[in-house]
Amino acid sequence: MTSSLVRRILAVTGFAMFASLSVAQAQLEESFKFTTTFPFTVGNATLPAGSYTITPDEDAPAAFCIIEGKGVKMFFEIRSAETAQAPAKSEAVFTRFGQGYVLKNVWVEGSAEGIETTVAEPERHHIKRGGATSQEHVPAANAP
Repeated sequence: MTSSLVRRILAVTGFAMFASLSVAQAQLEESFKFTTTFPFTVGNATLPAGSYTITPDEDAPAAFCIIEGKGVKMFFEIRSAETAQAPAKSEAVFTRFGQGYVLKNVWVEGSAEGIETTVAEPERHHIKRGGATSQEHVPAANAP
């Protein structure tokens, strides 16, 4: 391959990666809040049942911050996601793996675009063992 072709390929690849990161943040430009009645995993941490706010990280387009009602913060990685039909209401979607729940998606009312969390280690092990899954939809609202 010629060096100019390699440079063009790298430029297109870099632009595509930048564009995908920009799109990931664009789906949730506002903060959203939700309340769970069950503990759940996001990233590599398990959080107790309670009220949470999800906020885009200003410094990293592929990361979001989740804040527990008591002010406890943690960051987690996301990627953009699309659904065939825009949801009628904003919601956080959790996947149940065995006895545990994992935060998988956040969807915004009326938009087919949202975010998806990266696969957490407990989720990876459950999938590898062929365990059954189900989903729990929790209403979400814009945070003030």
